[in-house]
Formats: sequence, C-alpha cells, structure tokens
Amino acid sequence: MGDIELVLQGMIWKIGPTGDTISKVIVFGDSASVICYVTQIENGNYKAVGWIGSDINEAHNLLVLELDASLNILSRKDIELPGIQAVTTFIMKKHLQSYYLFLGNYGLQSNPPNLNDPYFVKLNSNFDTVCTRRYSINGNQQCHEMLFSPDGSQLWLLSEAYFPELVTGCLVQLVIYDTLFNYERVKTLNRTDMMGLSKAKWITDSTFLLAYNYRKYRSTQQNIAIAETDSSFLFTDYTLIGAQDTIDYIGFGNALDFNSPDSIHYVGTKNIIPDFWSPHPFWIRVGMLNRQLEPVYERFYGGDARYWAFSILSTRDGGAFVSASRYDHNQHSNYNDVFFMKLNNQGLVTMSSHPDLCPLLPAVVYPNPAKEMLFVDLSWGKANCLINNITGKQLMQVNLRNGKNSINVANLPPGIYFIVLKGRQNEVFTQKIIIQQ
Repeated sequence: MGDIELVLQGMIWKIGPTGDTISKVIVFGDSASVICYVTQIENGNYKAVGWIGSDINEAHNLLVLELDASLNILSRKDIELPGIQAVTTFIMKKHLQSYYLFLGNYGLQSNPPNLNDPYFVKLNSNFDTVCTRRYSINGNQQCHEMLFSPDGSQLWLLSEAYFPELVTGCLVQLVIYDTLFNYERVKTLNRTDMMGLSKAKWITDSTFLLAYNYRKYRSTQQNIAIAETDSSFLFTDYTLIGAQDTIDYIGFGNALDFNSPDSIHYVGTKNIIPDFWSPHPFWIRVGMLNRQLEPVYERFYGGDARYWAFSILSTRDGGAFVSASRYDHNQHSNYNDVFFMKLNNQGLVTMSSHPDLCPLLPAVVYPNPAKEMLFVDLSWGKANCLINNITGKQLMQVNLRNGKNSINVANLPPGIYFIVLKGRQNEVFTQKIIIQQ
C-alpha cells in the first residue's frame, strides 16, 4: 500500500439559534490551510483568519478571507510572514480597532531548533498589516493565553517557557511585550502547582480569572484549578475541580467565559489516559461557578468515546455553547470528528441530532476495572448507591453526596457487578463494573 498524502484544509461552521448549520470546506489547490479566527464585521459579512502554506510544516502566509452569510468567499488576502516555519500556536485578540496575533514559530530555524519562537502580527481594522515581529529567544515559548494590560499598553502572554534568565525550565511565566511587540520583561510564576494550559479573562478592572492544569504531588493526578488574581499571582484561594488518581485538563481553547460574573462557565476533559489514540473513554466536564467561584452545577457528558474539550462560549440565554473533538476507536481510523453541544442555563443539552452520542451521565464511575477502591463523581445532590452481583443480589449500600466519593470494594470477590444509583427524584443510573484482584 502506497503512502497517503495528507492535505490540511480549513473548515468553518455557522450554527443558528435553532441548530440549523452551514459548513464550508476551505480549499486552495494542494496548499495546506487552517482557519483559526472568525469575526463578523460591520457590513454583516465575516472575516476569517488563518494560515496557508505548501504543507503542514511550512506556513508561508497569513490568510485573510471575507465571507458572506452563506460562507462563500468574497475576497482573499495573503500576508507574507517573513521567516515563519510551522505554526504550532495561533492566538488572535482584538483591542480597540486593531487585531493582535501570536504565532508559535516552530522548526529547524528556531533557537534552539524544533522549539517555539514567538512570532507577532498586528493588523488594522481593514486587516492590513501594521507590523510583524519575530524573536529568536534561545528558549521555548509555548503560549496558551494573551491578555491586554488594564491600560491597554501591554500584551501579557501566559506561557510555559524557558528563557536564558531562568535556572529551571518549563515553569509558567508572564511574558510582557508592548503593543508594537517590543519585549519588556518576563515574570516567572514560582508556583509548582501550575502545570500549564493557563487560560484567563478579566473580571474586574484589576483582576482576572485564571484557570490552569493543577498538579501538586503525583503525576497520575491532575486537576483543574480556577482562581481570581492580579498580575502578582499571589493568590492562595482557588476552586479545585477533579478527583483522586485521575487526570483532568482544562479546555484547550477558550475554556472560561461569562456574560455575567455571577455565572462563570468552564469546560474541561475528565479521566484522560495519556495515549494519543486512546481506546479509553473520556468525558466532557462542563460547569458553572458563581462570583465566589463556588460550584452552581457540573455535568459529565460522554463515556461512549474519547472526547477532548476545546472551548465554551456563554450565550445570551444564560446557557453555553461547547466545542470538542470526538474519537471512537471502533469507527475512526486515527481521525477526530468535530463535536458541538448547546446547553441551557442548567447545563443540559437543549437539542440533539444524535441523541445516542455523548450522553449526560449523573455520575462518572472509575476505575473500571477496579481493585480496592471505586470512585464516583456525582453530579446529583445526593444518591443512594447499591452494588449488586450479576444475579441482582445486593452486596453493598452507600450514601453518596455531590462531588467526589470513594467506595472500598476490596472485600468483593473478583467478578462482574452492577452499581445502581438512586436519586432523590426517583432517578436511576446503572453501570456495569468489574472487580479484579
């Protein structure tokens, strides 16, 4: 069998309030192209921005498209990016009448080779180039968030990076540039619990919400932490989302959003197994916090495939729109489907064209198979938990509360069992579990 040539193509979806969808594949011959940012402009059309190159490892130009309401291309503009290689990260933010882009510039010409150099582009309101700036930093800068300082004079990049100034590499840093991309300084955040994928959004004139992957001691346990802080990062209080002996990640894209600071949406991925094409199921965990960062609700969707949560967008009806990827090892040959969910103000799906996919689960039960301890993350307020053998005989009964619960199953003989959860409003959830020695 010959080699398969992969052509990377951009794709855009437009989803209406009632779920009606328009999708468009963006193809330019044999070129590789990716669309990373879409915004509506004053005339009602859309501007789509991404990159285009000869293949996935060579991104020569910035690609700017104007699209009509049906996503047809009205105009195309290619902006040369001198010295760009492969784009590993693309972050674009609007401030006043300008657009600011951070690109992770990866390749043999980076310093050192095959690490990420920062590459910046500034566009005006007509999407014309104002300036570009490329750095060779003798280090590695992987940026996951870009904020503007309160007075708008600086770009604040949250990065997992190392610079020559550091003795220890790969800590989270606040890297500061002015709005013409002149490097000013770097502040290393001496917090060993911050494991990266940092996301942030301003919530007051001087403080922002910060979400990040949290790990304190064990590599087999990572959680999601959400805190409110200023640029000092001297916070001590945070909300921890996760469970013992599991790996949970915050969403890779826009993982925090709110229209009102009393209703803060977040999205992440639960029960990650570090395997790129994992046959194990992952879950989308989506929730809401109040202004004090206390949980209002949390929902678990999935378990039927491997889901990676990407972004959440708060909607005007008090709900949220979630995007993720979905991989089913029984149906997919090393590729992902794109997956969207529209949730109401209680975190429940409002409509579904595929109700059998990504079911809402009142609880996530793990590990399965289990040996000594079984854990139940419960989204209900309370539940009565029964463990029955394969004939239906009840062997254990435990009362569970909302959140994380542990059940000692060390005295159960190896075999197949059923865990039955009964809620206060006669809800029933049943799942098969396996106990091993």
